[in-house]
Amino acid sequence: METKQIVDNILNTLESGWNNASGAEFSIPFAEASEFVDIRGILHANATAQQLGQEHQGLFMSIYKDSKVVYKQVQSTLIDQNTIIAHANTELDAPVGPLAGKNGSTVSMVIVRNGDEWKIRSFHNTLKIK
Repeated sequence: METKQIVDNILNTLESGWNNASGAEFSIPFAEASEFVDIRGILHANATAQQLGQEHQGLFMSIYKDSKVVYKQVQSTLIDQNTIIAHANTELDAPVGPLAGKNGSTVSMVIVRNGDEWKIRSFHNTLKIK
């Protein structure tokens, strides 16, 4: 599979999980342990996929209730046979909460091969200032 398709598949799963308000689905592309920097700049070090799923489920039921997101790949680079660096733009439409309205962010990811699968090992979400 080509690098672009690997990243698109991951972004599609993240988008679907968010738009279905499913923390379990959202967390599928993450490695068993990953570094996750959220939109507020807080590092969730050595976070398990299960923890990320649970934390996102809480967000989907509260400040991001009924929100929708779109992920668009900007670039992806295979830096060795087991590592991809990728960037994507997001557009979040949130009806309530601290980010109510439409907001954008840039996501940076390090994606690593895990057997036959590719998983997010590092994820950094940076809010675009309006």
